[in-house]
Amino acid sequence: MLGLDEIVALVTATGKAVDIFDKISGQIKSVLLGRPKEDEGDEERWSRKISAEGDKLVVKQDKREIQTITADELKKLPAEYLGHIQTYEARMERNYRVWQRLYLKKDASPDEKVNALVDEQLVDQVRLMKSDLTAIIGFLQKIGLWLDDHYMQVRDLVENVPDRKP
Repeated sequence: MLGLDEIVALVTATGKAVDIFDKISGQIKSVLLGRPKEDEGDEERWSRKISAEGDKLVVKQDKREIQTITADELKKLPAEYLGHIQTYEARMERNYRVWQRLYLKKDASPDEKVNALVDEQLVDQVRLMKSDLTAIIGFLQKIGLWLDDHYMQVRDLVENVPDRKP
């Protein structure tokens, strides 16, 4: 079982991981669906948003709170969940920095071959992030959050990215 400090750390790490997911979800969709470049998502981008608020996770739809997972519910989780989530969040942070640098180059060249290479590098980056992106959404579902909207759409797209052939 988790203590209050561990719950706050878990909520914080989860919130940071979900924020990264929210920021790049539209961009991942643009890459995987062959759409034009998109700006990074902001707070207003999605109708449904999961956020960390102190010792609880809150789901809002159109800025109205529709679900909350409280500290009392989170304290029942096994202690090892904290380490798992912190690991996902740290890897997502690292991969997010790479993603940002690569995504700046999307559709930036007048040479279509260069743009195609950048697109392939972005797909490779999605492959690298695949397990963390899907794991954080899986964790949210395991603790009982009702997911829909871009969370499920992007997870489905990411899960279906084929592994790179040798």
